[in-house]
Amino acid sequence: MGFIISKVLLLLLLPPASLLVLILAGLILLRRHPSAGRTLVAAGIALLYILSLEPVSDRLIRPLEAAYLPLNIADIKADAVVVLGSGVNDLSWLPARPEPSPSSLQRLIEGIRIARNLRIPLVVSGGSGALAPTEAREADAMAALAVKLGYPHGDLVIENRSRNTWENAEQVKGLVSGRTIILVTSAFHLKRAAGMFRKQGFSVIPAPAAYKSASRPFSITALLPRTGALDTSSTALAEYLSLAWYWSFGKL
Repeated sequence: MGFIISKVLLLLLLPPASLLVLILAGLILLRRHPSAGRTLVAAGIALLYILSLEPVSDRLIRPLEAAYLPLNIADIKADAVVVLGSGVNDLSWLPARPEPSPSSLQRLIEGIRIARNLRIPLVVSGGSGALAPTEAREADAMAALAVKLGYPHGDLVIENRSRNTWENAEQVKGLVSGRTIILVTSAFHLKRAAGMFRKQGFSVIPAPAAYKSASRPFSITALLPRTGALDTSSTALAEYLSLAWYWSFGKL
């Protein structure tokens, strides 16, 4: 129950839901308190526009993505590569097997590259963080794709029970014999993930993947709102909130 409540609260605190609530509250107030109502509506629309701009979303997420540089695998020794899942697409309606989400795919490709070069086991970690019941599991989808890409099934370790990053670290602890791991996750997520795995006693070598920000020359089109930019802004804000939350409970 606590997991579901935390998920719902986070969704309500983040754009676009929080901004739509702000605009709706303003519309409700317009009749009796027109000045306050107009202020809330204008604030909601302005924030929705600002957070949908790529220059803004890039500035929000870059401090998170800059925490660690891309991994240079030369002279690195580790016991395993751990890839954290980031969603799975349930395609049972087709019907077809579940597929890793785009960010899970980017993480997996980086993990396979590192594991192949260093010839160490590859751990794929992730169950389902969905609120609705589903049989699709992030780790199972990543493992199936890794095998299709030619990675030996015998060198894979699958952890498909965890629902969030803290549980990733707890579950992987019992599956890896050594304590030094190369941790692969999205660049914005790596600071929190590395901290949680260190709390479980691992020596972590960070390996960022799936960057969301980019170097973009300014043009007039940068002033046009984009759904992708809003998603990046929401992701960054969610990560800052998660860092503060887990730090306050001593999990970082």
